[in-house]
Amino acid sequence: MRLRTYTAPTTTEAMALVRRDMGDNAIIVSTRIDEDDQLCWISAAIEDDDLPITDAANQASAGEDEPEMDPQTRRQYLRQVLMAHGLPEHILEQLLRDTDLVSEADPALALAAAIDLGIAFKPIDVRQQRRPLLLSGIPGAGKTITSAKLCAHARFAGRSVFVASCDTKRAGGVEQLRAFTDILGLELLSADSADTLAGHLDAIRHADIAIIDTPGVNPFDPDDMSLLRGLAEAVDGEIVLVMAAGADAMESAETARAFAEIGANRMIISRLDLTRRLGGILAPALIGRIAIANVSVNPQVADGLSQINPVSLAHLIIPDDDPYEHTQQKVAQ
Repeated sequence: MRLRTYTAPTTTEAMALVRRDMGDNAIIVSTRIDEDDQLCWISAAIEDDDLPITDAANQASAGEDEPEMDPQTRRQYLRQVLMAHGLPEHILEQLLRDTDLVSEADPALALAAAIDLGIAFKPIDVRQQRRPLLLSGIPGAGKTITSAKLCAHARFAGRSVFVASCDTKRAGGVEQLRAFTDILGLELLSADSADTLAGHLDAIRHADIAIIDTPGVNPFDPDDMSLLRGLAEAVDGEIVLVMAAGADAMESAETARAFAEIGANRMIISRLDLTRRLGGILAPALIGRIAIANVSVNPQVADGLSQINPVSLAHLIIPDDDPYEHTQQKVAQ
């Protein structure tokens, strides 16, 4: 996989550079605005097989051979990196054991192989999704903006969308989502109970995709989780956990496990652009056994959600500096 960063005065211009060089198959892995120079920075990745022919040829002929890490040095380097991301010792050791199974000298690719062994990636395809999606999570996880992003993606894909909010008790909960659905030309329905939601079954079945924003819940409160499970059962919906990046790793893992117990099997990572320590992503996926569906890399609803895979996640975890030189310095200390 090829990973490249682009800069431009605006997001639109930066995206145009990505599309020019990488084509439509590029995966956007991060987006940020530099406050100092007011430039947009976009990191994008693409599989080598999907590279434009001329670019692939240039890649094959460019660059010099880099020194390879021996397995022990690679392990020491990865341990330091994963510790810096706040990953607990027992999870860290699990990943390191999996990296020992591969012969790849490059630490990012070795980590990608270990991630691939332990974490499933199941992106949401708005063109194929049949069961209603119930966006769920703790308060403040980003469920409403994620619901809006999915609605925008489905709308731009030409799908008919049923969208409802069950977040009726939080002040402004329904209104926040309505601000987005009005722009998209979608009717937003509200449902304060499983019975009310079930009353919309005909509309749900006639839509290409149904997106339901649920109220924030305490994952360790049986009543809250029973309420959420009741909403899903009322429409035979899929509970999708929305998890904000940057949270404590073990807290995130326990939250994911609680949602897995009521049927959630994949999660959307929000606020990835605001996070530098990614233990809160790895731990819930590895311990909670919940697949990663998509990630949100900026607050712009029109940009939708991005896909991520083991290689692009590994490149987010590994620092941008030269890993070989960095490791030598660490080992020497």
